[in-house]
Amino acid sequence: MRFFKSTRPDAELVSEALKSIADPATGTPVTEAGRIDQLLVTKEGDVTITLYGAPQTLERDERLRYEVEQAVGALKGVNSVRVMLTAHSETPAPSAGRQRVTKGADLAGQTASKPVPAVTAKSGTLQIPGIKQIIAVASAKGGVGKSTLSLNLAIALRDQGLRVGIMDADVYGPSLPTMTGTVESHPGKGDGGKITPVEAFGMKLMSIGYISDVDAPMIWRGPIVMSAITQMLKDVQWGELDVLIIDTPPGTGDAQLTLAQRVSLSGAVIVSTPQEVALADVRRGVAMFRKTDVPVLGIVENMAYFEDPVSQNRTYLFGEGGARRMAETLEVPFLGEVPLLQAIREGGDAGKPAALTEGTSSAVYADIAQQVRAGLEGVSVPEGPEIVFE
Repeated sequence: MRFFKSTRPDAELVSEALKSIADPATGTPVTEAGRIDQLLVTKEGDVTITLYGAPQTLERDERLRYEVEQAVGALKGVNSVRVMLTAHSETPAPSAGRQRVTKGADLAGQTASKPVPAVTAKSGTLQIPGIKQIIAVASAKGGVGKSTLSLNLAIALRDQGLRVGIMDADVYGPSLPTMTGTVESHPGKGDGGKITPVEAFGMKLMSIGYISDVDAPMIWRGPIVMSAITQMLKDVQWGELDVLIIDTPPGTGDAQLTLAQRVSLSGAVIVSTPQEVALADVRRGVAMFRKTDVPVLGIVENMAYFEDPVSQNRTYLFGEGGARRMAETLEVPFLGEVPLLQAIREGGDAGKPAALTEGTSSAVYADIAQQVRAGLEGVSVPEGPEIVFE
């Protein structure tokens, strides 16, 4: 028996509030319909809820997500609310016979051969108030150090007097919290239902890693991924920024293509390593941005060489000058070589980016940042409406 009521919400209190919301598919309370995949409540009053959804009922599920967000946000003691959609199967909502993902299950299922709803805009592109320029840092191949480049480039731009923000758009493998030492941080509650980003190193940060369980797999399809990315863009109170850097997922799939088509990008920076297997994908990345009319600011070659700290002899472990030659072939600027340095790796693991320290790495990033700024001269984000899903 409870003799007093705590002002701090718990999972039981949140679940009780959700009973008043009807599942649009079954008409039963959302808690009984099996819609709740994950419900987390921190001691600070931050609530994270993951709802089951489906690509073909995205619009209806988005309305349900909003209702859940409003109901939980009205509870006393709730500091912030994060409600995300996920889809583990084709059905829009779990029922008594719903199948859950099990070890060894075929995640593609029958929906793999069916087209997913397209992300369209009424006209123009998504423009975020207060942000002057948006840069996408991309790689058509994973494992080339794109996230490391994104963060250190952002710090270098900050050091040159710009107001900078970073959005980690890789919902499947968010790395920004670890690389900035902000794993335990949580976004706050801002004005008008928006959320305030995490702040570190004088920059504003947003990542799915701040609002999801670190051990929870993101089993999401394209439209659900874009819904999450759109929320992190337009539902965040970014404030006044000179530059927002979007660390895009690797590849040229739904998320990358939609960002290129629908977000008002001022330009894109392509990251590669010297070996041919990586350079082959650079062509596809550059082609995608060109087809979507996004200026390619240039190519950066990561892990270009190893320099012996004693003899200062350079060893080109992955080949020499591959990205530079590719830039010349594709007629785009070559922004520079980032050497293979232990300080860069250690800085990312420890949450202390290499660009913060004096030395070779910070000088390299500073030079790349200067060239990126030169490429942005005269480029600004055009006005445009918000993204809508149809």
